[in-house]
Amino acid sequence: MRRTSVEDYLSTIYRLEEVFGVARTNDISRELGVRPATVSKILRRLADEGYVVWVKFRGFKLSEKGVETVKTLVRKHRICEAFLNELGFDPVEVHEYAHYMEHLPQRIVESIYRYIGSPKECPHGNPIPGEGSTLAGRPLSDFGIGETVRVIGYRGELVTYMKKAIASGLTLGAEVLIVNKAGKSIDLKIGDRLERVDLKTAMTVLAEHQH
Repeated sequence: MRRTSVEDYLSTIYRLEEVFGVARTNDISRELGVRPATVSKILRRLADEGYVVWVKFRGFKLSEKGVETVKTLVRKHRICEAFLNELGFDPVEVHEYAHYMEHLPQRIVESIYRYIGSPKECPHGNPIPGEGSTLAGRPLSDFGIGETVRVIGYRGELVTYMKKAIASGLTLGAEVLIVNKAGKSIDLKIGDRLERVDLKTAMTVLAEHQH
């Protein structure tokens, strides 16, 4: 088992912010597999040390200090994901195994980066910090009823939501028709079957119009 470090908390908050604007305790708990009470205790410590700020009634955000502390780690993580993708690992494995590689010396990771052709995004479509790139595609939740799109990534590479999306048939390359949007769910036609996906999961799925 991998030990959950302060950096794990900061990078998880970074990725949750990318998707939802803030990081909530329950999302951090699910993503890291740590009890909510433990998460709350760590968040209080991170706030005291100036790494995160509490946004009233919403959740936590990284401070400038928090972003600067974790940006290099997120860069290394996403470069390692791109490398593992080249080796043929699936989207969930790519994310999980990158955690073991992200603590390699910067020099090694930057050499890997050049070796794989200096990509601007990780295989989930998220920007590699420091490369000036933007998000690939748009969140599935942004598209309107009747639009047909293709899944191209998973925003924030949040493993909890990625697994839910893949289990619903929202695999990379899947063609999806937006059938209905109501409250906190979206009805989709994926291939020949209908699926109802919760809004938060749909916010993490990246898609683009069929060309």
